[in-house]
Amino acid sequence: MTEAAEHIEIGPISVAYIESGEGEPVVLLHGGESSLRQFDLFRPLLEPGIRAIAYDQRDVGGTVNGPDPYTIATLAADCAGLIEALGLERAHVVGASLGGAIAMNVALDHPGRVASLTLISAPPSVPVATDATAKKVMAMSPPERAAFMLDAVLTPDGQRRDPGLAAQVRSLLTASAGLGERRQAAIRTHDCTDRLGGISAPTLVLNGTDDPLVPVTTAELLAERIPGAVLELIEGGRHGLTLEQRDVTAGLVRRFVLEHGSRTREGPE
Repeated sequence: MTEAAEHIEIGPISVAYIESGEGEPVVLLHGGESSLRQFDLFRPLLEPGIRAIAYDQRDVGGTVNGPDPYTIATLAADCAGLIEALGLERAHVVGASLGGAIAMNVALDHPGRVASLTLISAPPSVPVATDATAKKVMAMSPPERAAFMLDAVLTPDGQRRDPGLAAQVRSLLTASAGLGERRQAAIRTHDCTDRLGGISAPTLVLNGTDDPLVPVTTAELLAERIPGAVLELIEGGRHGLTLEQRDVTAGLVRRFVLEHGSRTREGPE
């Protein structure tokens, strides 16, 4: 049975979130065409010693927000606000795909809230994330986009070996098919490439060697420009590292978080 999400108020929005485990707080940021359900199979793999928190971003799932436009910086402020609203001074921030873009901005704009940073298949800008591909995807109809994204997220072998996972990914893509104009606008205006040197949190960069959306060269750029960043490439992985390669990915994230666990502590009541 799927766990029900809770809600927490962050300024003018009501954020849907779900958590599991106890220990080091880890906030998980989902991709552009996904939701907190992206991490249903991933969260338990982070235990023991980790409190994993996934939430729906604006215009996604159970989160309720108003009609105003927003930017990646707005979404980053939401993440920082969630950490504070949960009574934490800081947390480990893990972002996949668009969630990684948001995570970069959390580390840049709200460094005091970030104990460590993990960027999974994450673009520092749309042009770096293969601009031609991004434009092609945005121009597709929702059904075309869902089919394209399924192959981008899971390898053909993964789809054959685990039809249940493929069905879950289809469900996620169908539920979020046709990004809202506000989310599309936020993605199009995202570019923090020139600011990467300002990230001070310990950073882990993860990427699949066969990712058709965010190539290895992008991960190498992140690792080169973020001071002290550690790069890990997952052989044969596509864009869905928290799904098809969830065991390996969770192991790397867990190890990195626990290595930097002394940096976290709860804030005042």
